[in-house]
This record gives sequence, C-alpha cells and structure tokens, in this order.
Amino acid sequence: MTVVTVLRPVVPLREVDRRPVAPPEPLVAPVPDAGEPSLFQAGQVRVTRDRLVVGGQSWALRDVLQVETSRRTPKVWPYLLAVGLAGALGLPLLSWLSVSVTALRGAYEAGLVLTALGLFASMAALLVVEDTHYLVLGLPGGARRVFGSHDAQLIARLAGTVRAACQRP
Repeated sequence: MTVVTVLRPVVPLREVDRRPVAPPEPLVAPVPDAGEPSLFQAGQVRVTRDRLVVGGQSWALRDVLQVETSRRTPKVWPYLLAVGLAGALGLPLLSWLSVSVTALRGAYEAGLVLTALGLFASMAALLVVEDTHYLVLGLPGGARRVFGSHDAQLIARLAGTVRAACQRP
C-alpha cells in the first residue's frame, strides 16, 4: 500500500490580510441558453440540435461536414534519452569519481545529485505523461480542432452526440 502526502504551503494570517480581495472570476464562460434542449453538456461544452458551443465559440451543426476524433501523444524521447544518458554515462562516471583523487570529492557529490535528479525526474515525467484527445470538425473552411481533453471517453461521447445531431433532418 502506498501513502501519498501532499504538502501545501501555509500562509500566515497577516499575509492573507494584506492581499487585495478580488471577486472570483468564473473559470468557464456561461453558455447562453436560447431555450434549446441540451443533447450533451459537460463543463464548457454543450451540444443542442442546432449548434455546438465550446466556451465562448459556437458552430452551427448544419455547417459540419465531418466529425472525427484525434489523439496526440506527447513526445517522450527527451525523457527516455535522459534516463539512458544517466544510466550509460552518469553511473560509470560516478563510479570513476568515487575511487579517484580526494580533490574531486565535491565533483562526485555534485555528479551524484545531478544524476539522481535527472534520472528520477525523467522517470516521474514518463509516469505522468498522457495522451490528449481532440474533437475535430470538418467545416467548409477545413478541419478544425474544437475541443481537447485527456478523457478519451468524454471525447468519444461528444463526437457521437455531434454526429447524431448532424444526421437529424
């Protein structure tokens, strides 16, 4: 069993009192309701029989020629390269520095810290990397990515709803 502890900085009350108080801004622009029933609504995305609204932009479904989904995989080669270099060059170099002259003792500790930092930071980055999925609309002016999310199921449901709404008479 793994226990994860999240540490958050504690701000003294005096510093909080000195900060100017501003009204909170909405994270998502409200979707205007024109009396249209929603076929799909999740966060800032809304699909009705006539339009798709994402944030502050709206697309008429009668203009949509094609509905697709796409996936973008982030580049992982820099992280893999860092892990490989740390293992292939960093560790043998540290082994050599550990038995060399005592005058290089500071270089050994610095190299140890840098190698460990690079190795573990790259491994952590590889563990949290995620694909991004997009809803792509084929419009008369060309294809356009209109919404992206890390949730593949959300994008699949959204694409299915938009396709079904476009096929209605």
